[in-house]
Amino acid sequence: MRRSKQAGENKDPWQAPDPALAVAMQQLKWFARHRNRARVTYQVNEILILLTTATTTVTAALKVSAAATAILAASTVVLAGLYKVLDSHENWLAFGSAWADLQAAVNDYRMLPSDERGKDAQKRLVARGE
Repeated sequence: MRRSKQAGENKDPWQAPDPALAVAMQQLKWFARHRNRARVTYQVNEILILLTTATTTVTAALKVSAAATAILAASTVVLAGLYKVLDSHENWLAFGSAWADLQAAVNDYRMLPSDERGKDAQKRLVARGE
């Protein structure tokens, strides 16, 4: 089932009965996928930073070997660096905002009577997606 659905998504949106809407829907799916991926990356990284920081404190308090404590502390530093490099929080916000703006444009377009969905309305919708 999933393969047939994916195969249908690979069709050229410009061949659809309403190409502007098909392109916008394809872009909405792209933004949603990337928004969700950035959210998960951000949340996982935050949780890992919290866990390694707390574990480092506990290992130091329990006087576990200096090597184990240092490895945990270094892991926290690496995760904090990844936070900056991946910039997943900013990506989550940007993709979410772009998705919401495009979703509003699609809704506005769909609210138009079919006889008002001419070239100008289609151009506006495609431009909003870009």
